[in-house]
Amino acid sequence: MSQLLKQVAVGVFEFAPKIVLLPDGRLMAFVSDPNDPQRFVSGRFSGDNGFTWGQPDRLFPLVEQPKGIGGVVEALVDRGGEIHAFMLDAWQPDSRGEGERGGVGTYNGNRIDIWHTKTEHGRQRWQEPHCIWKGYTGALNSCLQLRGGRLLLPFSFFVPRTWHNRGEGLDAFTFMGMFKSVVLYSDDEGASWQLSNDLKVVVPDISYAYGACEPVALELAEGRVWMLIRTQMGRLYESFSPDGAKWSMPQPSRFLSSDSPAGLARLGDGRIVLCWNNCLRHPYAYGGRQVIHAALSADQGMTWRGYREVGRDPLRHEPPPPTGDHGTAYPFPVATADNALILSTGQGQGRALLVRLDPEYLEEVVQSADFAGGLEDWALFGTKGVSRAHHPQKEGARVLRLQRTDPEFPAAAVWNFPIGRKGKIRLRFMLESGHQGFNIGLTDHFSTPFDFEDLFHNVVNLRVASDGGLSCGGRIEPGRWHEVDLIWDCEKWLCRCALDSLPAGVLPLRRECDGLSYLRIRSVAEGPESGSLQVEEVRADVSMGG
Repeated sequence: MSQLLKQVAVGVFEFAPKIVLLPDGRLMAFVSDPNDPQRFVSGRFSGDNGFTWGQPDRLFPLVEQPKGIGGVVEALVDRGGEIHAFMLDAWQPDSRGEGERGGVGTYNGNRIDIWHTKTEHGRQRWQEPHCIWKGYTGALNSCLQLRGGRLLLPFSFFVPRTWHNRGEGLDAFTFMGMFKSVVLYSDDEGASWQLSNDLKVVVPDISYAYGACEPVALELAEGRVWMLIRTQMGRLYESFSPDGAKWSMPQPSRFLSSDSPAGLARLGDGRIVLCWNNCLRHPYAYGGRQVIHAALSADQGMTWRGYREVGRDPLRHEPPPPTGDHGTAYPFPVATADNALILSTGQGQGRALLVRLDPEYLEEVVQSADFAGGLEDWALFGTKGVSRAHHPQKEGARVLRLQRTDPEFPAAAVWNFPIGRKGKIRLRFMLESGHQGFNIGLTDHFSTPFDFEDLFHNVVNLRVASDGGLSCGGRIEPGRWHEVDLIWDCEKWLCRCALDSLPAGVLPLRRECDGLSYLRIRSVAEGPESGSLQVEEVRADVSMGG
């Protein structure tokens, strides 16, 4: 792992905490002990930008509040230095008597209301928590204060919409899912709240898909507010507002995504960081949650750098559990006092991550792998016949070895590099006699190594046939080390190929994209093969243009 990207506080938090930056530069993480009979919400503090954390300090009790209220799930520090905290109250309407039945938006017989509390007098005391919205919401993923002082809490809520009762107008021709997104806003420091117009997004099926849910928002430099919405359409959707109260109709954004929420943060120097699951084509969450990515914008979202993996599911090498949420998702980024980022993320037992990200990691334009340090940066789960092996000719060196050995499992490896609209990938490799061919793919998103549809969704495919012939021209000789360069230009829709520094041909870009950020290597053998592909080094360079 790069020194600019470090996992910190390993084992300190059982579940990913909500963290805020205090006016004095310390970080505070909200934590709760479910075994505490007083049901206190506590805080753990870090004075060194997230590297170490103190023991929990009690903040306020929940013992007199409804039993369904859990810990703090969203929070912000306002311009006056006071902390606002939001909690969820999960319960069944008939558990509190006839007066709570019906009419408030129950989902599968349940309600999840939103509660709010805040500090007073320079964070000296906490107000009594109170309910600010009744209905069924999901996770809260974002809250913010605009420069004019307005507080915003984006969230989504269940509506009793079905295929049988889709609605009128355009809604009658399609299905908008079971949830809408909306914003609660307050102009009196949280004393009262109002609702914005609600937002909806089309879904890809007619029975179960959520629709527009778990939005996040951030104020741009010119004053508009930008919202990103989780959808099931293979990408995040976006909406804009001049004031946080009136929002535009959601439209597809540039960001490919699984059915997972994003995280947005602004660094102290004004740059914006986006964290999200740039993952597709896995059955869980309409695309998968094996990896969290991050991108950096220095021009208020017009252009982005990075698209780097910043969090990987710690249990990705194991099959997913049969029930419950899992993976690395729900990113909660917060800027630190030293202009870095702390990212908390993860779903399920043993999957919590706390990562410290230096934004310069997202500005890097060159990345290489020689396998001396292992294969941690490569996705290999769900494969067989892929390993780190001794170099056949160089003492002490290592290679990546791919050979399909099991008819049930593919032999494949996936590697992330900095995104570039123009760039070059160089692979130095050797084929053994008996290999049955492999594919080198370049693309703009993550999918699992066992994704057999990657050939159709890669932006560039270079096929190496069993006789060593390249689909762009030229031929590989078994038993000899070769260098293949793939030099792409998204503006010109082409990728030039070179073999051992000599031009070999041109490959077309198969579809439009914002840039390339993934290398996929996969054996195309139909069954076990007797020879392998051995990769000595891979190098990506996107310095010629973003």
